[in-house]
Amino acid sequence: MSTLLLVDDEPAFLRLAAAWLEKQGHRVVTAADGAQARDLFQRERPDLVLLDLVMPPERTPEAGLALVPAFAAVPVVVLTAHAEHELALRAVAEGAWDFLAKPVEPELLRFVVTRALAKRGLERELATLRAARMEEDGMVGASPAILRLKEMIRRIGPAEVPVMVLGPSGSGKELVARALHAASPRYASPFVPVHCGAIPAELLESELFGHLKGSFTGAHQDRQGLVAAAHGGTLFLDEVGEMPPAMQVKLLRFLQEGTYTPVGGRQPRMADVRVISATHRDLETMVAQGSLREDFYYRLKGLILRTPALAERREDVALLAVRFLTDASPRRLRLAPDALAWLSEQEWPGNVRELRAVVTTAAALAEGDIVTVADLAFARSGDPSALAPAPPATLAEAVAALERRMITTALASTGNNHSAAARRLGLSRVGLLKMMTRLGLRRSAP
Repeated sequence: MSTLLLVDDEPAFLRLAAAWLEKQGHRVVTAADGAQARDLFQRERPDLVLLDLVMPPERTPEAGLALVPAFAAVPVVVLTAHAEHELALRAVAEGAWDFLAKPVEPELLRFVVTRALAKRGLERELATLRAARMEEDGMVGASPAILRLKEMIRRIGPAEVPVMVLGPSGSGKELVARALHAASPRYASPFVPVHCGAIPAELLESELFGHLKGSFTGAHQDRQGLVAAAHGGTLFLDEVGEMPPAMQVKLLRFLQEGTYTPVGGRQPRMADVRVISATHRDLETMVAQGSLREDFYYRLKGLILRTPALAERREDVALLAVRFLTDASPRRLRLAPDALAWLSEQEWPGNVRELRAVVTTAAALAEGDIVTVADLAFARSGDPSALAPAPPATLAEAVAALERRMITTALASTGNNHSAAARRLGLSRVGLLKMMTRLGLRRSAP
């Protein structure tokens, strides 16, 4: 059953329209003003919004138009007695799906709602396919932190706005950028990554914007830059906090106006790219210290996504390790149960990158078809005895270690399905979640 949000300040129309739509098999929630509509949209997650443009307290079409972008994640059908052609165009420009003049003909309303919900169904199917693509691209995990991130990628991906991805080193910022690209209308065009700290400052302008023949010694022919290579797609500025100050100025015009000039050129060229940036550094502190231009920062900032450290998603360690092991070797290797538990108990300051490196190296070292704790410990430090877990000092520590191993093994064998793992362990789902929180395998709810 689809949920519709009907927004109108006329009580009689709300009652009649809601009753008629419910007879068509829909669930209808109603709001009498913009503030109430925003609240219901967040709580009810409707599949479609039917929005009157003249809303209190302003009671002007402009005020209603200003509400459209807030609901644009789903189809928005605008209802108004002001049936001017210009107003219809403005509503569509703001993101409305369709435009109906009041009084609304029931059959026309039925037709528009059916089409809009069909569109919503196709969007969900596409989101499901793209979510599967995220898994293929390495965004593995089912922890609350990673599920929230995936949902934000699904919502932000189609938007033509810059995105800044923040997070500790090794936490998968480029994977997030690639997932945003895959979830956008630009997915069929190039995704071009640029590591801002890996290219010498004197070459960065030429690498980004290209150069013309004869513009400097060694420029024997025209060469397009990475901005041109990303035409129609996404330009990913990785570790943007390493961008040299002089280059920040040159990038500013590109970010502001969407134009650039090749080295040695005079005519600006148009750039059709979406910019996604990433860094592990505290850019606001850099702005305060003067090492990063404030206007450059705010042009890049746009929407912000944060990648969680592996310590914030410990329940994903086993899933990630199994995935990395599959990728690392053509052999059908598997991790021993105590090896999975060992991985989940370790601290990973290098986050997912460090975990991948350890599992990949251990796969190369493994004798037979099982990766052991010794293989993993040696892969991490070269000294398995030094990193082997110390024997528990107390009975409570021994019990906790056993509980961690059994829970980690159950989660890994059930694909991180909490209900199935709880049944396997003879626990209730709530009991398992409480135990995971107590053992540090799951963050407690805020």
